[in-house]
Amino acid sequence: MIQQMSRRLRERDEIRFFLQWLRRPGQVGAVAPSGRALAAALAAGIDTEASGAVIELGPGTGRVTKALLDAGIAPADLVAVERNASFCEMLRRRFPGVRIVRGEARSLERLLRREGVGPVKAVVSSLPLLNMPPAQRRAVLSAVAAVLGDDGVLVQYTYGQAAPVPRALGAELGLTGRRTGWVLANLPPAAVWCYRRGASAPGLSRAA
Repeated sequence: MIQQMSRRLRERDEIRFFLQWLRRPGQVGAVAPSGRALAAALAAGIDTEASGAVIELGPGTGRVTKALLDAGIAPADLVAVERNASFCEMLRRRFPGVRIVRGEARSLERLLRREGVGPVKAVVSSLPLLNMPPAQRRAVLSAVAAVLGDDGVLVQYTYGQAAPVPRALGAELGLTGRRTGWVLANLPPAAVWCYRRGASAPGLSRAA
């Protein structure tokens, strides 16, 4: 019975996600939510023992949100930033202890200041950076770099070989990163990338 209910919930999420994509393809970056294996891989990139807030960008139906909570992130330390109103309403019902903020990732610094959030130890992003126009991608990554603490980490996934942060832009923003793994169980398979401040990223010199 529990397995059947879980399967129905996943199927409902996928239908909801697909319908939102049909209505707003420019706002929803994928036709289906992240799979459980990918969500767990993203959560694994976070140091749950470190102090500070975790910011999730583009939580959608909450697959990664749940994985972050399951990994040990306290609900009070998790802030999910989502611009889709329908997803925001659903997330508030599903995760009452998590702060759900409706807004644009490009306005991240202003949103967090308004909410009184800080310092930030990690940003977990499901945004389709590679599908964004260069100016929009620069704006999003600049906003992320502005809120990350000195030891903060950006965890991002992509489909395919290309790095989500161009080498030149990463150098400009002081972000150094590498691909930390592939999640073949996801559909489609996804790559997980971790970026840190250049000065605090030993072992991450093989930058994107």
